[in-house]
This record gives sequence, C-alpha cells and structure tokens, in this order.
Amino acid sequence: MIEKLSDPTVLFALVIAFYLGFTVRGRGRNSLSPKPMAQEDAAGALESVTVSRWMEIDAEIDARRKTSVIKLLRTATGLGLKDSKEAVEARMAARGMGRR
Repeated sequence: MIEKLSDPTVLFALVIAFYLGFTVRGRGRNSLSPKPMAQEDAAGALESVTVSRWMEIDAEIDARRKTSVIKLLRTATGLGLKDSKEAVEARMAARGMGRR
C-alpha cells in the first residue's frame, strides 16, 4: 500500500484532489452559509413577516425558547444566523426581556 503512495502518478493525483477539494469548499469558509444581508435588506426581510408569524415568534419568546425563535425567524425571512439572532435579541429587548 505504501509503495503505491510513493508512485509519482498517485502523488500527483492526490495533490490535485486536495487542491480541487480546497477550492470547491470555499477556502476555509462554509460556502453553504448565506452571505450577511445589508442592513436595508435585513430590515425589508423583517417587514415581510406576517402578523401571525410575529405572534408565533412572540409566544416562543415568552416561553424563553430563544433557539426556536431564531429558527422561526430564519424560516420566515431567509436571514442568516447572525442577523436572525440580532433581530431576536432586539425584539426581546423591545419587549423588556433582557438576554438570557
């Protein structure tokens, strides 16, 4: 097995495979994560949330289920994790509920 790894053709193929894998995955970043939205886009996404969805989100906030609230908001808006977390924390602060 080790003799096969020392073959120049096999080594070249391994280097090419490593390089292609590195470039395809996004050079150290999680390429599956959405890019952060501009402030205006995030505000627009929050405005598109329906009243019934806000009621559901507020009920989860009241139940102190922050992770569930963030998931609901992400589903409703398409915001990334950071933007959703910040929006949830702002909503909680506006409702008089500090960080938990």
